[in-house]
Amino acid sequence: MQQTLTLRYVPEIDDLVELLAGCPERRRLRKRAIRSAVAILLLLSFVVWVGTVEPTSDISLPVLFLAVAFGHYALRAFAFSFRWGLRRQARAIWQGSSELQQVHEEEIGPEALTLRAQGLSCTHAWSQFGEFRESSRQFVLLDHSGEPSVVVPKRGLSDTILVPVCRTLLTEYLAGASPSGSTPRPPTAHPRPQEPGSQRDRST
Repeated sequence: MQQTLTLRYVPEIDDLVELLAGCPERRRLRKRAIRSAVAILLLLSFVVWVGTVEPTSDISLPVLFLAVAFGHYALRAFAFSFRWGLRRQARAIWQGSSELQQVHEEEIGPEALTLRAQGLSCTHAWSQFGEFRESSRQFVLLDHSGEPSVVVPKRGLSDTILVPVCRTLLTEYLAGASPSGSTPRPPTAHPRPQEPGSQRDRST
């Protein structure tokens, strides 16, 4: 007989930080900034080399421009590598949502994951998820595009000995689900905010 597991918890700011940090869009922006910084550094090195070979060449303006551009992309790569800005963004989301400050209940069942809060419920079929990622504080269910979709905080379990049980159930139910391409994904447990620097808008 397949098991059902129930979790109860109040969402925390750190839950949102992990959700934001796992966004593929953030990783793409970080990689793009690193590639741009490396390319500009190579070009800057070449210009400086030309200046040493041809002392009569005035390279001060190109060097200044390339140095500023390198600093810009290096700072972007640094910002996307750490979570300082994410915590501020997550705190603003948490403080602006009364729902996130209420008790949430999650029921992990054989057919679906059911979320309940403030008298409302939302059911996610397992076919809507592709996999899950685990950290020390929670499981994060990802949709088929790799986007973080729903968090399952470990502190919501009634006992820490249930963490392996939860991991096993998630693995089993996701493995047994068939992808559904026609059913739209219901709203997620936490809002998905717009990632800074993204070229497209996403609703929260």
